[in-house]
Amino acid sequence: MNTLTAGNRAPAFSLPGLDGRSVRLADFRGRKVLLVFFRYATCPFCTVRFARLVQETPRYAAQGLQLIGVFESDADYIREYLGRRGLPFPIIPDPEGTLYTLYGVKRSLPGLLFGMFRLPTLLRALFDPDYRMARPDGSLTRIPADFLIGPDQVIADAYYGSDIGDHIPFARIDRFAADVPTEDMRHV
Repeated sequence: MNTLTAGNRAPAFSLPGLDGRSVRLADFRGRKVLLVFFRYATCPFCTVRFARLVQETPRYAAQGLQLIGVFESDADYIREYLGRRGLPFPIIPDPEGTLYTLYGVKRSLPGLLFGMFRLPTLLRALFDPDYRMARPDGSLTRIPADFLIGPDQVIADAYYGSDIGDHIPFARIDRFAADVPTEDMRHV
């Protein structure tokens, strides 16, 4: 499985979104995009991250940043477990892992084990009134990844998590949204 890096053209895709309409990367040409690969809808780490992104969506939208989320869950599961938080950006259910493969998003047993030590995040999820524990509906060893994609559909920053709770730092997203040059983002 190949990984993508800054400077690569973002692989084109067209898949049904949560609402049944096609989500195509080409439809966002001319806009900055944050493409987020979550694990599955009931992953406690992903629900914490998802909640924060939902909260930040208005600010990012005002800066011209479009969010797109991908879950390794089916549409019904996503609606059931995440719908109450609101779904302010396109969500792609990808239980077959088509986009995960296209973008080189990996699985890792060590990443699963190390991620379990992110206790503050895990506890935040478990005590969140909107979080409901349920059976995993995706790969336990799937590791998240995030891609900041420029208006020209070239990847400005590719972030492959090191464990199940590791996503791109919000400071890097903020700098990208604010048009800070990409070479300055890796130090954040």
